[in-house]
Amino acid sequence: MDDGAVHDTTVWVLPNAPETAVGAPGTVAGVTAEETAELQPALFVAFTVNVYAVPLVRPVTVHVVAVVVEQVSEPGEEVTV
Repeated sequence: MDDGAVHDTTVWVLPNAPETAVGAPGTVAGVTAEETAELQPALFVAFTVNVYAVPLVRPVTVHVVAVVVEQVSEPGEEVTV
């Protein structure tokens, strides 16, 4: 499976870099616990309030009525004034 490719690899060693492996002795194992007990936000609950404007008194009701003329006495009767 060698196709004849040549790879040139160069490694530079950093002079002041520490060489500490992960999990090496001298490290702290575990996770950091809570530092302080902080307040948490309250549970958010959504609700709807419907507000209707209702007057304290009832408005005046007006009925439009056509005027009808009625004749009280029958025609032909005498009327005394």
